[in-house]
Amino acid sequence: MTARAETTIQADGRELRLVFGWNEAATFEEVSGKALSDVLSDVAKQRLSAKTLRGFLYAGLREHHADVDLAGAGQLLDVVGRVEANRVLGVALRAYFPELGDDPDAAASPAKGA
Repeated sequence: MTARAETTIQADGRELRLVFGWNEAATFEEVSGKALSDVLSDVAKQRLSAKTLRGFLYAGLREHHADVDLAGAGQLLDVVGRVEANRVLGVALRAYFPELGDDPDAAASPAKGA
């Protein structure tokens, strides 16, 4: 069993492939300044920042879309919106914290009010 997850998003007429594994987790922590465990706590408290969402999107894109920089990841958030960003966050968090289960809304659903 591998500790990696993959998903795609549609943005600006193209499909982008995101990968979440431990290298991406480290990239997220570097660009966001937050530990993964802190993000899980933020999700539970319905406190998600734009920096967190942008950081996860950026980290997930690095393997297949290295041309997308941090600002570009933020621009993609403008295109895909918060609901899709929360879905991607859920995929990422379930890769790092498999105890969250397989429910696609479980990890991100508390953030719906954010």
